[in-house]
Amino acid sequence: MAGFRILHTESSSGLGGQEYRILSEAKAMGLRGHQVVIAAPEHSALVRLANQEGLCCEAIPVGIGGWGRLMPKFLKLIAKHKIQIIHTHGSQDSWMAALAGRFSSCRPVIVRARHKSTPVSVSFRHALLYRRLPHAVSTTGEAVRQQLIDHNGLNPAAVFSIPTGVDMERFHPGVPTGDLKRELGIQAGQPVVGTVSFLRSEKGMDVFIDAMCLLKKEFPSVCCLMVGDGPERQTLLDHIRERNLERTVVLTGFREDIPELLQVMDVFVLPSLEEGMPQTLLQAMAMERAVVASSVGGVPEVIRHGETGLLVPPRDPVALAHHMAWLLREPHQGKAMGQFARQLIDGHYSLESMVTKTEALYSSLWEKREVQAA
Repeated sequence: MAGFRILHTESSSGLGGQEYRILSEAKAMGLRGHQVVIAAPEHSALVRLANQEGLCCEAIPVGIGGWGRLMPKFLKLIAKHKIQIIHTHGSQDSWMAALAGRFSSCRPVIVRARHKSTPVSVSFRHALLYRRLPHAVSTTGEAVRQQLIDHNGLNPAAVFSIPTGVDMERFHPGVPTGDLKRELGIQAGQPVVGTVSFLRSEKGMDVFIDAMCLLKKEFPSVCCLMVGDGPERQTLLDHIRERNLERTVVLTGFREDIPELLQVMDVFVLPSLEEGMPQTLLQAMAMERAVVASSVGGVPEVIRHGETGLLVPPRDPVALAHHMAWLLREPHQGKAMGQFARQLIDGHYSLESMVTKTEALYSSLWEKREVQAA
């Protein structure tokens, strides 16, 4: 396959699963011989990390002042890099990059990514954004794909589920943790439940904290490890103080040693209120962690209750505490689920699988474009 010239666009300055996926996909595509450009806000976390990886980045204007300048900027980028594929991820960039692609003489293929499980409102504006402007829509899971088809009337042949892939060499059980437990203040033999998340309201961290109050009644020495940062950090700190859990909950802030931190956890918890296909969940499964997760979005596609993990209703701290306690009481059951979980991830949700499916989508759309142009 000849290498494509690909433009990934993102108007967010934050750092979460969406931005990490763009980064990992760009790196993997580059290794396969494709030329990849990332267009994002100049001071965004995505640009900082992409620059560290030696990826090609282009700064774009965003916010209210960026609307009038974005489309000309994208037109220049498309021409400069002779872009063949535009893969958009945020809201503002999806509008302007798709419009620029449609007006560009390069006639690139346009793919609109949908990472979240939040329903897209039925409106003329969103019909334009998801049906008219892009040539295809990619989602992070089958549940999100089906929602766009059933709720928004998208053509099933134009919506593709490509779950985020896990680097199985980096995320594997047995990663040495060294002095990490000592650094975090975790004692030998102390049970640890934890999560890795961008701290925002839809991640359900307040539900997790409420569940910890219940869990401590049976496991007084339990440690709750929350890895990540975000706009809800101060609100969560206040919630922790109100529940007198200052000595139980450890907020690490942003960390890059995720495999090692996952290895420390006896139980990984995903208390989200909404999700597409969360990367941290897949990473925890690749690490053979025992998992309790909210039954939202694409999560039930990978967490088969009682086989690869346990599912709970969202916003239910009682159920969450009950299932965490069961896994702490039955570590052999959790270990068996973790082993089945890694097999599932290795077979269907690896980084290799994600990139192969993405390449196939690009090739199919490009071939169709060439036929139509003939």
